[in-house]
Amino acid sequence: MSGSTDPSGNSEWRLLRVQAGDRLLWLCVVNPELWTYVYIPDSGRFHLNKGVFVDYVWDNELTYVPIGIDEARDLIEARVGQLPSELPFELRGRYLTAEQLDVEDVLAHVAEGNR
Repeated sequence: MSGSTDPSGNSEWRLLRVQAGDRLLWLCVVNPELWTYVYIPDSGRFHLNKGVFVDYVWDNELTYVPIGIDEARDLIEARVGQLPSELPFELRGRYLTAEQLDVEDVLAHVAEGNR
């Protein structure tokens, strides 16, 4: 699925694998209000990402593949979304100080929605 087919039509938390072509970029969670959080291994948490939000809701340039909790855990273990070491300190700080969610809380929300 490229972009979101109908992002407003789902009231559950969703886990997504975000890709640019064949290149895996992020593990993402979308909450019922459509806020998008990406997992950043550098902090071990999901962080609000406004760029992914804009793309998911409007631009649809990236590909969003729905995944389950097991695949999400595999992506977390693989450290998908790690910030590049050459990323300037200011940008790194911006990513890491954005609103954040605990991994286990996110996975519990997703699991609750799948019951």
